[in-house]
Amino acid sequence: MAENEPILWVTLAVMLVGLAGSVLPGLPGVPLIFTAALVYAYATGFEVVGASVLVLLGLFALIAFVADLIATAYGARRFGASNWGTVGGAIGGLLGTLAGALLFGVGALLGLLAGTIGGVFAGEYLRRRRQPSTGENAQEGPRFGRADWQRVSRAAGGVLVGYLFSAAVQGILGLVGVIVFIAALFY
Repeated sequence: MAENEPILWVTLAVMLVGLAGSVLPGLPGVPLIFTAALVYAYATGFEVVGASVLVLLGLFALIAFVADLIATAYGARRFGASNWGTVGGAIGGLLGTLAGALLFGVGALLGLLAGTIGGVFAGEYLRRRRQPSTGENAQEGPRFGRADWQRVSRAAGGVLVGYLFSAAVQGILGLVGVIVFIAALFY
């Protein structure tokens, strides 16, 4: 184990960054913890950290990703987003995650949050535009008025509440993942 000690310290440092990223936007979280464990296992020939630990940490990473998507969409819905806004938020969240990860490197979580909020606004705007107009200004089409902006802003606030719930879930998963990794080193 002494020959692997430098690799272990680097792995633990990366896991600490992942643990911080579990609750801070813009940093990778639980997936980084999984990746660090995978690299360590590969570098040590899977002698200390085996497949069962890696599968468990991979499952934690998957749960963390899904929790992000579901919690932000649920938060938007709970705070008043329509079906259009909820679908827009889910699509925006996926696109934001991909753009954040591919274009900005470590910005997947920040991209998820920004994409979801933008998607909620876009979905609500499109829903409002599709509604038939009535009244004296029917030829102009539906307007996106103050009440609409307030409802959409409240739904975007729901995205933030969902994100905070997701951050709590990710923080717990990240902490448990690091504990599982450290336990695997000794048992």
